[in-house]
Amino acid sequence: MNILEKLFFPKLNWVQLEISGLCNARCFYCPHTIYRKDWRSRNFSFGEFLKLAPYFEKIKLLYLQGWGEPFCNPEFFNILKFAKEKNCVVGTTTNGMLLEDIQLERIVNLKLDIIAFSLTGIEKNDVLREGTKIERIFQVIKELNSIKTRKRTLYPKINIAYMLLKSNIEELDEIPFIFKDKGINDIIISLLDFIPEDKLTNESIVPKTEVEYEEFKNKFLKIKNLGIQNNLNIYFNLSHPYKKRDICSEQPNNSLFINSLGYVAPCVFKGIPLERKDNLYFGNINEKTLFKIWNDKDYKNFRKIFYSGKIPYACEACNKLRIWEY
Repeated sequence: MNILEKLFFPKLNWVQLEISGLCNARCFYCPHTIYRKDWRSRNFSFGEFLKLAPYFEKIKLLYLQGWGEPFCNPEFFNILKFAKEKNCVVGTTTNGMLLEDIQLERIVNLKLDIIAFSLTGIEKNDVLREGTKIERIFQVIKELNSIKTRKRTLYPKINIAYMLLKSNIEELDEIPFIFKDKGINDIIISLLDFIPEDKLTNESIVPKTEVEYEEFKNKFLKIKNLGIQNNLNIYFNLSHPYKKRDICSEQPNNSLFINSLGYVAPCVFKGIPLERKDNLYFGNINEKTLFKIWNDKDYKNFRKIFYSGKIPYACEACNKLRIWEY
């Protein structure tokens, strides 16, 4: 990247990088499971990662996660080490099943800033997320906190990325009590925004009416307050049935997603690593620099629509446009 590119590349709130398109779990609602016959499984190489290095000082958060399991990539720690040496703030989300004591030591030693563990329920998690075990995740979190205490560090922050479905909604009230006193910083509760096949529509509890929205909002506020009483920060993504934001919660004007194939998309929902007509690619980092991709005519026009207060056609039906509670 030359001096002019470095000068004119914008500051981004985050870059979400899918360093692995592979996964060792089979969550029944995930595109990786639904589309497995057509999935283009691949690990992002360290060489490809180095192509992003010139932009690191312009990125507030580098988040190593997409549709796959990040720790399936044997280069994870090399990528983390290099990013931290460049003073990046780095986070990741994992199912936790590949983390042993050695990996946990390296996570702390290399100063990972944020690690979130994915869950879909409490007693029901192991069924809904085939290949994962909630008790194993709790054990990993316990060991990670033990290492942090021994090394006298507050990092990484430990979060829970919790998927709320119709199948596990009766366990919602247990969250403030099950997760307390486990060294967890934040719990982020999300609904099923992306539905990869029609039969999963019934699993989505995204509010359809104003009444449903208010009911969910009041219920979530109750859970949030119970969390505060138990020293837990609980947040929730709740979309309104019809009120839309000026810009969606994925902030495509000042963030981007790069999938494991190297394609740049405005968000993770438009960058699923397989041949899919709904994908919205603006270039591949193996073919063009990130600066040239960001300044691609079509990409600029896409962002311009948001700046004008309108919504790009490709995004009109997305629930992320209507998220008001977090």
